Amino acid sequence: MQLNFESLRTHIAKTLDINPNELEPFTTLNGNEKWDSFAMLSAVALVTEYTGKQITLQDIVKLKTVSDLVDLVQKLKGN
Repeated sequence: MQLNFESLRTHIAKTLDINPNELEPFTTLNGNEKWDSFAMLSAVALVTEYTGKQITLQDIVKLKTVSDLVDLVQKLKGN
């Protein structure tokens, strides 16, 4: 399975508790009311699930957009 925005869209939308149709690669995470501590922990779990690698909240806090999250998953997975 290729990990890209479209393949991760539903899972990221669930993390942010929004409709997948409202999610775009340029959707901002920092400053987004949905990007709370629970969403960040869910993002850590999502990255671990798809890559098998552990990351920290510090890694997640650095992400600015949904595209940054997808890029992180791809980088860790080696896509």
